[in-house]
Amino acid sequence: MPLMRINNVSHSYPAEETAVLRNVDISFDKGEMAGVIGPNGAGKSTLLKIMGGFLVPASGSVEIGGVRVDAMPRGERARLIAVVPQNVFTPMPYTVREVVEMGRAVRIPKLLPMKAEDREAVEEAMRDMDIASLADRPFNMLSGGERQRVVLAAAVARKPSILFLDEPTSQLDLGHATRFMRFLSFLREERNVTIVAVSHDVQLLSCFFPRLVALKNGAVVADGSPSSVVTAEMVVDVYGCQAKTMSLGSSVAILPI
Repeated sequence: MPLMRINNVSHSYPAEETAVLRNVDISFDKGEMAGVIGPNGAGKSTLLKIMGGFLVPASGSVEIGGVRVDAMPRGERARLIAVVPQNVFTPMPYTVREVVEMGRAVRIPKLLPMKAEDREAVEEAMRDMDIASLADRPFNMLSGGERQRVVLAAAVARKPSILFLDEPTSQLDLGHATRFMRFLSFLREERNVTIVAVSHDVQLLSCFFPRLVALKNGAVVADGSPSSVVTAEMVVDVYGCQAKTMSLGSSVAILPI
């Protein structure tokens, strides 16, 4: 039985004439690492919101362990799932450490202080994301890439069973993006975390994610290994541009032409 099932999910927004998602039916196993790709407006971020329980689909359902995500108590869902959005801003002058501690807070009973294990989880997450030296800096004074790493650390500090990420490397330089992808592989292999990431960086995903799901106009058009999904035909069909693709072991190189 898969850990998560997206059962025939469709969704549309009031201002939209066409459906954002159309009959999406996919599943993810425990410890699986899958990337969701597709052009702007394909429904990727909407799917992630529905999977995380932040948006109730117009039809269909999302279940984790046989339980509907939108029916889970909020606290239980927050301990099980960590969702990393594209952009985070806070008007309050929180420090980097305080933002990461907020991510850990879902593991702490109300009104109780942090224990040694909680503080260690926070410090470990900051080290993993290479932001320990920024711990006392105001979050809103950081660069976009630094803020992104702080939000990722807040999610990691929670030690979730399921991690959803929306464009997690969009503001990271090549070095930090590569290290982060390797860290995701570590979470999967050593902690059996289920990871689903939405990204426009098809090439980077194909290097680190064993499975890719391609969306077009709100529907799944390809699902499988990077070499089976990222083909010249798929690039033309989904992205509307010509390209050559070349298999490099388990990953794929994309060469626009």
